[in-house]
Amino acid sequence: MAHAGGVTRAGEPVLITTAPPSPAQERDARERRYLIMMGIRLVCFVLAIVLFSLGVPFWLVGFAVAGSLILPWVAVVAANAGPTRVPGGAPSLYEARKAAELESGSAADRDS
Repeated sequence: MAHAGGVTRAGEPVLITTAPPSPAQERDARERRYLIMMGIRLVCFVLAIVLFSLGVPFWLVGFAVAGSLILPWVAVVAANAGPTRVPGGAPSLYEARKAAELESGSAADRDS
């Protein structure tokens, strides 16, 4: 079996705690992040309408409008961001403990 970069040989098991999340888990996290940001955008949009109708100063309404205009771009960029890379890139290998050995002794020592 060829040993290429981050691939381990058959006798070198990789610790599962260092394994990256599955593609489905990554996608779910990105979808959740996107929906949260779009929910905040919706709140900013409604807040801008309410503040404008109440006659609040325009600079305050401007913050809500800016949030509702900028957040879609931020949400798409964050949702399309790939998985974060761990520096180092080498897999963490499991080091097995040395097998315990029985002490040698004569049969007379064991019978007493």
